Amino acid sequence: MEPEIQRLDKHTDEATKKTLQLLVSKKRKFDQFKKREWHWRLSTFLTLGLFLAYIYYFIYLKGASSGEMFAYFFDRPVHFYVVMFIGCQVGMVKYLLYKKDKAEKEYHDLRKEMVKRSDDYWPKPQEWKQRHQVFEMMKKEFDINLYHETK
Repeated sequence: MEPEIQRLDKHTDEATKKTLQLLVSKKRKFDQFKKREWHWRLSTFLTLGLFLAYIYYFIYLKGASSGEMFAYFFDRPVHFYVVMFIGCQVGMVKYLLYKKDKAEKEYHDLRKEMVKRSDDYWPKPQEWKQRHQVFEMMKKEFDINLYHETK
């Protein structure tokens, strides 16, 4: 459990702390997929850009006819492997995008549930008055907004 969550005062019970920890772990999972998807997307665009530049400079600028350009392109097996590599990169981006969207949905669903059920987590009036300290800590330390349901 995160030290910041463990240090919460007596106004926050253990079940609430575990829910807060689960929320933090879901946020980190979402951030991890977001970062990985962005890196793969960047490397895919870089690889594709370099390959298109290669095609432009070494095939198109030779000034041959279109039939000779296609023959040159398809006669070299390395071109097939580069196209397959770019295809695998696109597939990985698509997979990570799916995983990122799924993790984002799980994170936001749990966050919205916590906002809706905050009166269950802090049922006593004295605890209810102190919940803003927990909300501020979650916003400051983990960038998780528990004040409103919307993003």
